[in-house]
Amino acid sequence: MIPIKRAIVSVSSKEGLVELCQLLQSINVEIISTSNTHVFLKQNNIPSIPISDYTGFPEMIHGRVKTLHPKVFAGILARESKQEVEEIQKFDIGKIDLVCVNLYPFEKTSQMTDKPELWQDEIDIGGVSLLRASAKNYQECVTLPDPKYYKEFCEELQKNNGFITEDFSLKMMQNTFLLTGQYDLAIAKKFYSLSNKDITVNVYQKAYHLRYGENPHQSGGYWNPILETDSLVIGCHQIHGKELSYNNILDTALGLELLDEFQDPCSVIVKHNNPCGTSEADTLETAYQNAYACDPVSAYGGVFLFNREVSEKIAEHIHTIFAEIICAPSFSPEALLILEQKKNIRLLKRVQKNSPAIEIRSAGSGVLIQEKDKKLLDEIQIKTGEKLTDKMMEDIIFGLKIVKHVKSNAIVVVKNRITAGICGGQPNRINSTIMSLKQAGEKAKDSILVSDAYFPFPDSIIEASQAGVKIVVEPGGSIRDAEIIAEAKKHDIILVFTGLRHFLH
Repeated sequence: MIPIKRAIVSVSSKEGLVELCQLLQSINVEIISTSNTHVFLKQNNIPSIPISDYTGFPEMIHGRVKTLHPKVFAGILARESKQEVEEIQKFDIGKIDLVCVNLYPFEKTSQMTDKPELWQDEIDIGGVSLLRASAKNYQECVTLPDPKYYKEFCEELQKNNGFITEDFSLKMMQNTFLLTGQYDLAIAKKFYSLSNKDITVNVYQKAYHLRYGENPHQSGGYWNPILETDSLVIGCHQIHGKELSYNNILDTALGLELLDEFQDPCSVIVKHNNPCGTSEADTLETAYQNAYACDPVSAYGGVFLFNREVSEKIAEHIHTIFAEIICAPSFSPEALLILEQKKNIRLLKRVQKNSPAIEIRSAGSGVLIQEKDKKLLDEIQIKTGEKLTDKMMEDIIFGLKIVKHVKSNAIVVVKNRITAGICGGQPNRINSTIMSLKQAGEKAKDSILVSDAYFPFPDSIIEASQAGVKIVVEPGGSIRDAEIIAEAKKHDIILVFTGLRHFLH
């Protein structure tokens, strides 16, 4: 246990500081503070010793040097376990047990100006040094690097009558070195930009252990950004069932991104990282029935996702089939009673949206990083046929929202906000067209066929016309666009260009 008798407090953010220092004062902890912090504490009737009085030296060069002094750092780094306290006492230096420091807000402030000389002013030197020194000596000195830890520290201090456990101090040490590391990297990233160079650093910690990865002979885990305080998996709490697998998480993540495209009641079914049924309707029950009817064979062993509460009626149907996962914002009590009868089915309650702005994929020994595909279309251009009705446009938008989440070459056949046929992941577009139309069957008549990329040849238009498709939607941009347009006109198909491709590999 670490006794807290003397503390250094030097903070840029005053959040939670009064409550923290009032507690320290109540147990007679000596508080040493830097100038601005001292003024703040004085205004709140909390006594503290100015750092210049403690060291015997004034704060210098516009306050950039105030804590960099042997009396401060020897007090932080001295270890009783090494008989070093006796040494510092010869120089009238007391041991320091707590360092409460938060750094200049470099990232926030540097974003407000493009002048490097102003960036430099926000580079904290003394604060980083204090944090690193106290974290290094975590067995005898406690570090508080951020206001978010004050509450837990105060609870520990009160529970242990003025002492802090070494376990808590170790936790603060770990978080401190991560924070100072990220702080330095943020500075490097900003100054690299002066040379037109981009660097990115992402730090993750394991939030969920997986028995194995994509296959049993591969190891795997789910990792959250290090600064997140919870252990959610893709924004969800698991409330029932056996542990999640690598593939479960991949499929659910894709399904949630597709689900987030829709506002009305929507049901999405995913299998092997492709949607195999999606529908939007006035009620969730109807949406689910329509999504399941799209491809009941592929739905077997799939991931079922909903953007509304799962009802008893939906649960009754899913209970009759094999589902790996059901994910929804909530489940009715009646639905839970039904679904929990199967001990292995995984039930995920979605707590928050978890869609990142970028995606990262390994490639060789490096990684590929890109923005997420958030855009739907550039401009609707009618190349052949009649003017589009509101109903047609509704289905076109519905189809575009889905096709961008299907592996390329992606073809989606839709009608009345229901998927009739979906095919992707084929090495050529004509096979995807044939397979999606075959799946749609009679539902292809008067439907809308949406492609994630342009048609290189007219063959897919011919297949669509033979199936009775009314509208074909694609981005355009082929050197054979004129042939595609002529073929669509020949078969009285409304051909629509969107100007935006949606490859997904």
